Amino acid sequence: MSDENALERIRARLMERRAELQRRQRRIDMDLARQHEPLSKDFSDQAIQLENDETLQAIGEATVRELEEINLALDRLSRGLYGLCRNCGEEISAGRLAAIPHATICQRCAQ
Repeated sequence: MSDENALERIRARLMERRAELQRRQRRIDMDLARQHEPLSKDFSDQAIQLENDETLQAIGEATVRELEEINLALDRLSRGLYGLCRNCGEEISAGRLAAIPHATICQRCAQ
């Protein structure tokens, strides 16, 4: 992938997604630290809050993973390796990159 305008659009899209995920992670961290709502004194309410914490933690873990993938994609972009499969070296299809801009492997290697 060598079209400079296309690469800049991809970089902008990745940066926008990264900022969105960073905001999400901050909100999750604040919620888990109980900065907005302390743990209830009622035992049944506490159970619900703690169950919700588990869901928030899972969302947080997925967010961290996607942030790592986006940072890797941005690094590959800066090194001129964006759009090349890290397994086989072939180009990743435009359709796959449109759907998953941080993809590092082609559809064939993903299967």
